Amino acid sequence: MIELQNKYYIGEGEIRFCYEHPKNRQLCIKIPRPETTREYTEKELLYFKKLSKRNKSVYRYPFYSDFNGEVETNLGLGQIFDLVRDETNGEISKTLEYYLIENNTIEDKKLEDALGILKQQMTKHKVFTRDLRARNICCKINKDDSVELIIIDGIGHRDFFPFADWFHYFSKKKVDRTFTKWHFDSLDAQRKFLIKDAKK
Repeated sequence: MIELQNKYYIGEGEIRFCYEHPKNRQLCIKIPRPETTREYTEKELLYFKKLSKRNKSVYRYPFYSDFNGEVETNLGLGQIFDLVRDETNGEISKTLEYYLIENNTIEDKKLEDALGILKQQMTKHKVFTRDLRARNICCKINKDDSVELIIIDGIGHRDFFPFADWFHYFSKKKVDRTFTKWHFDSLDAQRKFLIKDAKK
């Protein structure tokens, strides 16, 4: 059993609490909130199991935090995922929301280019997300100061007929709709959305 102490706490979302893995700095453990049903978790993990059959070596870079199994903890059953860290200092990468609202140390052009690459990868490799909010995307800063955007939550979709899984045309349409739905047509649109959302 893994002991998750407060010092390992990273943050929390609407569905889970997130902790750094005590025995592996490259992993994190997500603990579902009490109101999160096991059925919800299992549906998400089914999608990751499908993705696990892919040849990830063809990805330009690992653009989503991958699932690495489950583990018993003192806080209950947890799900293990990749933990995104900056190459420059080894610190846990900040979210895109952080850089757009709280700390504008990454120029917009660099973020726009990174968003374009993320969108291309999602379309090409047919990986989809239910929730593309900026808080669910990490900005990994590499040694050469380049930025990679990595989805850390919300991976999956619930289409009854998953045409987007099979055909590029539908894949592109689905990813385009997702980016528009979550106000990623431009960074200015995303900032306005984040500011408006924070006032609710």
